[in-house]
Amino acid sequence: MGNKAGIFPLRRRRRALPLIAVLSVVPLLLGWHWAKAGWRDWHYNYPATPYGYSQIINRFGQPCNANASAVWMTWIASNNGYPYTFRFHRKLGGYPTQMVTGKGGASTNLDNDVYGHIQNNHLYGYTKSGIWGYVCRYIGGTTKWSTHAFGIAIDISASYEPQGRCYSTVNKYYAYVFKNHGWRWGLDFCDPMHFQYAFGY
Repeated sequence: MGNKAGIFPLRRRRRALPLIAVLSVVPLLLGWHWAKAGWRDWHYNYPATPYGYSQIINRFGQPCNANASAVWMTWIASNNGYPYTFRFHRKLGGYPTQMVTGKGGASTNLDNDVYGHIQNNHLYGYTKSGIWGYVCRYIGGTTKWSTHAFGIAIDISASYEPQGRCYSTVNKYYAYVFKNHGWRWGLDFCDPMHFQYAFGY
């Protein structure tokens, strides 16, 4: 009798293992096959990528305005599983799609199209810890507004791609996705973690 009592929980645990394995793999399968789950690249309502400070102001408003932090998304770092939630400008995302709930945004750029391509093209494993978006601040050591203050910049893999390094170890694998959607990669100025929706600044 004592032996049987010990066997049943063990059998239940054995039966539960396949279910646990399936449940843990489903998010990865969906992430790696977003198109099969209904995702598509909408390219909906992108603002023209600004060149220089004046165009940034004309297109996105003053730094630190309410629209600059109006939309949010969560991006899970592949190396530690940490969910980074960050904010960005409403003109760069937050529009409802098959994969994104509406957040009052005006386009599908960052949270559906860019993120979706990275997921769908099996590139998620290269997005590492240190993922940041909107911050109301100047560029370090200056009194010049950072593109983060406009909500038009994102840092990814900050712990792997430090500012001041003029080469890339992980972001190089998906930088083309950002470039194909109007973004400039900070590797141009030795900041490989950084992507911004602006040129000439």
